[in-house]
Amino acid sequence: MRRPLNRREFLRTAAAVGGAAAAPALLKLRPAWAQGKKVPVGSLLDKTGGINIYGLPAIAGTEFAVAEINAKGGLLGKQLELIQYDTQSDIANFPKFAKKLILEDQVAVIHGGITSASRESFRPVIDEYKQLYFYNIIYEGGVCDKYVFVTGETPTQQMGPIAKYALKKYGTKAYTVAADYNFGHISWKWWDIFWRNGGGLEPVAGKKGQHVGKVEFIPLDVTDFNATINRIQEAKPDVLMSFLVGGAHINFYRQFAAAGLKNKIPIVSTTFGFGNEHIVLDAKEVEGLVACYPYFDELDNAQNRTFKAGMKKKMGDPNYYIGDAGAESYNGWHFWAKGVQKAGSFEREAVTKALESGIEWDSPMGRVKMDPASHHTVFTMHLAAVNNKRGWNVIESFPNIPPTETMQLCDLIKNPNQHTQFQPK
Repeated sequence: MRRPLNRREFLRTAAAVGGAAAAPALLKLRPAWAQGKKVPVGSLLDKTGGINIYGLPAIAGTEFAVAEINAKGGLLGKQLELIQYDTQSDIANFPKFAKKLILEDQVAVIHGGITSASRESFRPVIDEYKQLYFYNIIYEGGVCDKYVFVTGETPTQQMGPIAKYALKKYGTKAYTVAADYNFGHISWKWWDIFWRNGGGLEPVAGKKGQHVGKVEFIPLDVTDFNATINRIQEAKPDVLMSFLVGGAHINFYRQFAAAGLKNKIPIVSTTFGFGNEHIVLDAKEVEGLVACYPYFDELDNAQNRTFKAGMKKKMGDPNYYIGDAGAESYNGWHFWAKGVQKAGSFEREAVTKALESGIEWDSPMGRVKMDPASHHTVFTMHLAAVNNKRGWNVIESFPNIPPTETMQLCDLIKNPNQHTQFQPK
């Protein structure tokens, strides 16, 4: 009988027979952890750099979820060995570290990526090596990939409630600012549809929106927004939509308030608060800003009370604010764990089939469910406004909102060989 390859022999053999092209087949021979007591699992998140305002809470949620799973006995009798790489807000690091996790660390699953640009930089690596991957971040929707599961919210889940609320409360004229990369550009396309249709993918009853001024796509390193703010003033919108992203863009809200516009032009956003920007800024600068997420620390349910207590203890800070980034990472790891438990296996095919059965559970966000065909998550969404205590006041909740824009285009049960991202035309 042929003996199994160890890790060093595996890497040497892979190089000898043609390197990366042969690796997917070789990986199936025998993972290094198949007979061991630990299973390596991988995380790619930005601990440093301009995107770490999202990376740090996501790392906290990841570490807490893995520790919680291990404390309860691990999975299938094995402890999880978390291998994390700091991607340093550098796109080039994602494919490099993804290959390292797959080829050297031989992880059972990878979670991570913050920006959509980072996700798309290494999704080809995921597809090449047929690696199970979870993307646990709000994003612009449309990813349809057999190897990818998404536990973050999509345009329908955020923009529908925001558009209907803004049209009713503020008016029909909107100005839009967005981050200048694929997330901002694709989000703008969806927002144009939802705003012009009155809050739906198709026209709905009630007011319909219009755009004033020209949408502005702003590079991630820009910190001076005076020219943009002047153009917003000249356009005289009823409401401002923000798809701004990252540490540098926080300055926009401070400068907007300093220009005296905070109480004149209300802001709605699908990104504000995800990096706990409301904690960084003074409440006077952003009080009243409206966002829509499946998770706020202020949600009152038994699961969230337990989750918050555990996270605060882990962080050693009774005032620690978790935010949606921390909760989504936590959710992603538990979705995967439930897939493993149901499958009775760590193998990608078995776990994928289990997740495609429609796994649902009571998370800190409330009841969440994996949509089998699209590999996306159904949430209860919450519309909330920043209050004067650097927290959120929930305005309204919307149960069981599906990621419709992706579901209508993606069916990985009928068409399992899709590895693409759909965009609105």
